[in-house]
Amino acid sequence: MALNLSNIKKAYFDKLFLVQNDTTATATTTSVSSNNSTPPSKIKPRVLLLDKYTTPIISMCYTQSELLANNIILIELLQNYHDLSSMKHLDCIIYIKPCQESVNDLRQELHNPHYGQYKLFLNNCIHKNQLESIAEADEYEVITKVIEIFQDYQIVNDNLYLVDTISLKQDVNPVLLESEKLISLLLALKKNPIIRYESNSIDLKRLSSELLYQINSNSNNNLFDDLNRYSDSPPLLLLLDRKNDPITPLITPWTYQSMIHEFLTIEKNIVHMTSDESSTNSNNSGNKNSQIIVSDENDPFYKESMYLNYGDLTDKFQKYVEKYKSETKQSSIDNLKTTNLSELKKILTKFPEFKKFSTNVLTHLNLISEIDKQITRQDLWDIGELQQAIACGLDNQQNLKERVLLVLNNTTNSNKRVSTINKIKLILLYSYRYNTPNDVSLFLQKLNDPTLTQPLPSSSQIQLIKRFKTLFGSNSIIDQQKLQNQNQNQGLTNIFANKKIDLNNLFNRNNPSHTVSDNIYLQYTPRLNEILAGLINPQPQSHQDGSLGLATLVPDKVKQQYGVHASDESVQDIIIYIKGGVTYEESRLIYELSESNKRINLIIGGDGILNSEMWLQKLYSMVTKFSDEPGHSHRASEDSHINRQTQLRDIL
Repeated sequence: MALNLSNIKKAYFDKLFLVQNDTTATATTTSVSSNNSTPPSKIKPRVLLLDKYTTPIISMCYTQSELLANNIILIELLQNYHDLSSMKHLDCIIYIKPCQESVNDLRQELHNPHYGQYKLFLNNCIHKNQLESIAEADEYEVITKVIEIFQDYQIVNDNLYLVDTISLKQDVNPVLLESEKLISLLLALKKNPIIRYESNSIDLKRLSSELLYQINSNSNNNLFDDLNRYSDSPPLLLLLDRKNDPITPLITPWTYQSMIHEFLTIEKNIVHMTSDESSTNSNNSGNKNSQIIVSDENDPFYKESMYLNYGDLTDKFQKYVEKYKSETKQSSIDNLKTTNLSELKKILTKFPEFKKFSTNVLTHLNLISEIDKQITRQDLWDIGELQQAIACGLDNQQNLKERVLLVLNNTTNSNKRVSTINKIKLILLYSYRYNTPNDVSLFLQKLNDPTLTQPLPSSSQIQLIKRFKTLFGSNSIIDQQKLQNQNQNQGLTNIFANKKIDLNNLFNRNNPSHTVSDNIYLQYTPRLNEILAGLINPQPQSHQDGSLGLATLVPDKVKQQYGVHASDESVQDIIIYIKGGVTYEESRLIYELSESNKRINLIIGGDGILNSEMWLQKLYSMVTKFSDEPGHSHRASEDSHINRQTQLRDIL
């Protein structure tokens, strides 16, 4: 079975919206298995009651018109139970997260039900005591069905998911919350996987241990028992830490979906454009803001173009426009003068399609125009090429240093003033690749010159540049043994305490699994490519900790099914999770690997989808948080300095 998130979405939401031929009058827990359903045309209007955790899940999957097509005429929030209008003639679908907060709100609603009958859907496993408390509150016996559907995550694309790790409350264990969401994903995919995680990450060690416990626990044994019965090899859950590859989010992307997110930001598949950005569209000229939905489900052009590089994208869009012009001409007013009634009817029935076509053309015209504007405004033809040259070592260090200085001095061939952010990204890339503190000091001097840089960098930006190589690099100034002693004495843990990252691997263009592109802007490949190459085509000893830096945990049921050497089996299904945020470029990599090797099924996700600005903001805030900690002093001794380095690296 292929790992396709859209198929999972359809399967579960069909159960959510289609009425089952069931007359049960008591609350029962059932599995999602029945195919008997009432045709949508015969379903009476219903209310959809959501909580704040399921609302974004629904909004990512359904438009208002699609909900109306499923006879959902009203959508309300469960937390507003005290403000709901009584409409006993309507049935209600409740779709919530089985957390205590939402269960309490549901109990309040059941004490004074506003609708006729309720079907309760839960997006994750519910505890027995919670189910009992709901049954106790259902004094009027209005709940006719309780069903667990496993979708405690957001589906972005066929191969991309998003795990929202915002804590429910302050006292909620974030590791437990994160693991429960991933458990939901595994159950939806019907996979009981081997867990492999980067051994240098304390965060991943905790997460993987919690996942293993939940899979093996008595409460979930019945759910994971037979999930792999149709698989010849055990699936793999690959847990990665963003801190082990801080470079990928900094590289300016050059493919359509990634560029939209980089320059305009995609939030829940929606792009918010200002009036200036959307001025290309005359229909939006009067709006201060407009929303553009970018979905591969409802937009064929976007689906076909989301992974195209900028050059191919513009060619494809030109052909798309020519197709639009051709079809519009065929359906012009002149053609309406035909005396053939059947031909006239055919033309008229196509008008809604043409209108949709027109809207779609204008949508992508706005997006591509804004991308082109940003590329020109930020001088990214030159800056992007320089980023690639630094990251992939396409020139010698001295030449790259001189080119960076030209940018910092505003003396490039383009004679354009490069933004402060783009200058910072270049310095970070250079400092990460080359261990030359004197060069970085020179760069900082130029960056702090008000005649060359506007606006001047903030203190957190300066601190990030100074500490970037130390925080993420392989050559730490902190002695390993001293670090361990400090961790023991002060309760500090460091993600790099077990194993360091080989910087060269992040800039390796000679990976046998990667065909070097002839496009100068697509030379860099995320570190993820190297890891997957080692898993899909393992070399001798590649499964050992020392090669890929991965530790392995095997659930009991997987051992029983595949033997004690289950982790040595060839890999077919790989579910990737990047803690700290995934990028659309990594999603594109997954797509291309899947297309080139049909034997392998891949999906990827993370606890956020990053562009370069988001990643930098994360880093700035971490540095600022460290600087604001009590006891911070610029006159600290060397030992104190080392201690601050340790703390900061732990934060990151």
